Amino acid sequence: MKRWIVVVLAVACTGCGTIETVSNESKAVDKLARWGSDCHSIPRAFSGFSYQLCNLSGPTRSGPHWSAETIFVDMGLSGIADTLVLPYTAYQQVQRGSIPIRRLEY
Repeated sequence: MKRWIVVVLAVACTGCGTIETVSNESKAVDKLARWGSDCHSIPRAFSGFSYQLCNLSGPTRSGPHWSAETIFVDMGLSGIADTLVLPYTAYQQVQRGSIPIRRLEY
């Protein structure tokens, strides 16, 4: 039973905003630029929550993964994950500043 819970949590966290921004920040901000987000940068501290907030600020996309309910659930999970990695992301915020969102031409 415990393995099943771990597998479900691992699969659920693969789309987690915190994992997206901490593991590969350039890919995360490129996605926001491609999706037409209104954000210009993401703070490194609580980046997962901010990533999902910027995800909501863009135009509506279709599909169950992009529904507002799904994003709100991920915002809650990202808030928890962001709190766990706060010492690392706070240090990165002080050293490197916010993550700029590059506007790409597609």
